[in-house]
Amino acid sequence: MSEESDAVFPPLAGGWELRTFDLPGGARVELRAPRDPERLLDDEAVRERNRFNDSMPYWAWIWDSAPTMARLLAAEDWPRPSRVLELGAGLGLVGIAVAAAHRAEVVLTDHDPLAVRAARAQAAACGVVGVSAADFDWNDLSSAPPGPFDVILGCDVLYEGGFHGPLLDLFDALLTPGGTAWLADPGRTRLARFVERAEARGHRVELRDQEGAAAVAEPGAFRLLRLTARA
Repeated sequence: MSEESDAVFPPLAGGWELRTFDLPGGARVELRAPRDPERLLDDEAVRERNRFNDSMPYWAWIWDSAPTMARLLAAEDWPRPSRVLELGAGLGLVGIAVAAAHRAEVVLTDHDPLAVRAARAQAAACGVVGVSAADFDWNDLSSAPPGPFDVILGCDVLYEGGFHGPLLDLFDALLTPGGTAWLADPGRTRLARFVERAEARGHRVELRDQEGAAAVAEPGAFRLLRLTARA
């Protein structure tokens, strides 16, 4: 990684490293990630934010679901042109993979100040056209980037039952009629309940496994959820 690329990323104990992810069709994403993300737990600014609102720096890890979601979506048929919103983007792997594979306009969002700084740097350094970053708290729709969006992405965002209602409200408010939300989940028990709530609102929901085959919610098993909004 060049010094020029390093310079735009916020300084972290342990520094940053370059990670490479291969996608179907020969595409590749080069991503900057904290070399030792656990050292963030000792950062005073991070600890102060945790004291204030119980926040943790989850954004600094590339969670297991993200490479699988990126691979599956890179191979997916995609509307063109399309505006895409990624929720809780963290290091931005999924959104950047979608932009690289489908030439989509992607807005990476998070609500941790350090995550947003890193996402903006990632967007500038990744070399993929059409990627930007913004601060967005999905519990406050007034803070959302201007919509509507054809596609909304979320990787590992269903882990708290209290998030489900606000996320469904967000899809209702920000997705185009008939638009799509793609959500990845590593197999938490709350997924089945989210599917029930989404269907009760009139959305169509499909689940796929890590190979892209039709599946049902199963604890401990990765699932990719495709939600099609009411037309």
